Amino acid sequence: MSNFTLSVLSNLCLVTASDISHVPQEHPQLRQEVEDNLENVKSTLNSIHYTPRKATLQLIFDYAANKEKQD
Repeated sequence: MSNFTLSVLSNLCLVTASDISHVPQEHPQLRQEVEDNLENVKSTLNSIHYTPRKATLQLIFDYAANKEKQD
């Protein structure tokens, strides 16, 4: 998995139940379908694990080490 995926997934995580509140009450079947799809997306996102590349971790550790020397 490449590093750009995290930003894409974080944008998808912004979907909440309040986002589907605009679905008219006259169509309960449609509302149920939307809620089911939202639950499906949530469970799918919860199953994805992000692992940064070794080079990315090394940059993070190097940055942290430099910050400690500056302080």
